[in-house]
Amino acid sequence: MHILKALQLSAFSAVLCLPLTGCKDTAGTAELKDYQQRLNRVLALNSPAPSPAASPAFPAKSSLQQPLPELRIDLLDAFATRSCGLDMLIAERNSSMGKVFTASKRLNYELRFLASLQNCLQQSWPEPLKGQLTEIYQQKQQSISIALNNMLQTDDTLRKRWLAASQGVIAGTNKGFEESLGALQQLLDLKQAIARQDWYGASQIDPEQALATLYRSAFLSELQFSLRYANSWFAAVNPALLKIDPASLCPRGQTEQLTILSTVFRKYFIGEVQAYLAELNRYQQQSWPLMLELYQDSQMLPVLTERYANQAEQLQQQLLQHVAWYQQLNQRCPVGLTG
Repeated sequence: MHILKALQLSAFSAVLCLPLTGCKDTAGTAELKDYQQRLNRVLALNSPAPSPAASPAFPAKSSLQQPLPELRIDLLDAFATRSCGLDMLIAERNSSMGKVFTASKRLNYELRFLASLQNCLQQSWPEPLKGQLTEIYQQKQQSISIALNNMLQTDDTLRKRWLAASQGVIAGTNKGFEESLGALQQLLDLKQAIARQDWYGASQIDPEQALATLYRSAFLSELQFSLRYANSWFAAVNPALLKIDPASLCPRGQTEQLTILSTVFRKYFIGEVQAYLAELNRYQQQSWPLMLELYQDSQMLPVLTERYANQAEQLQQQLLQHVAWYQQLNQRCPVGLTG
């Protein structure tokens, strides 16, 4: 197969990673740094060190937090509904811990309340209690989306995870990826159960478990950093490379410079970097659709799109430009970049 053709096909979705300047080189980072240094030497380039631009900030928590309506049931009525567990839930909400629920705990509480209330309504109740319970049930249904958005947009663990880490994903290891993917899927399952109004099913999905997983693993933060920094890496390398006319490198046929450049391309770009590009491509393709669906119609989505999807798209274009230069070189000079 023609190496450049295969690389061009994969370039549309490949990504790579480098840590911040000054961070210790990791697998993947060292290869990119070495490749850039070799390009600079063999082509007498002066491509600068990458300088990633600042990521857009998230909206403040205070602008995203929405109050949930406080609904009260007469204590005697609450006592009468003991058979379906509403009295215990009301007591839980009125406790000292219940008054300071985090957004995730409040969401789980609201779902458990809805599930219990739905079960309550299957029983026979005298009026006006029956009408009161029905009205509260309808109000809870209408406000559950507020509880969900409050968690997705203001939870400290989630907001921390959507910030870039101080280093990128390490090549050759997917530590934390499967766990992070599972946590995203768990939160998405919760959102989908809510959309179906499956209150019992939703109440059985504890968001605290997913949040604990995301708290322990910085993988998604590292992936975001990898996309942003890799994009800036190509932005630093490509301008100097693209200024060179490939035809100018072979005025009299094969030269020692071309031989060295072919080795740099085959051994360091194809042999070492490309595997990492495909690896990160897989991470991005599997994680972003879950994030996109999870935050659809959320005020957080534009920033997340810029931090993940847009960076990946820009990176793809940078990579295509890089590969296109080698394609021109292969057409104009006797370098034989085929496999």
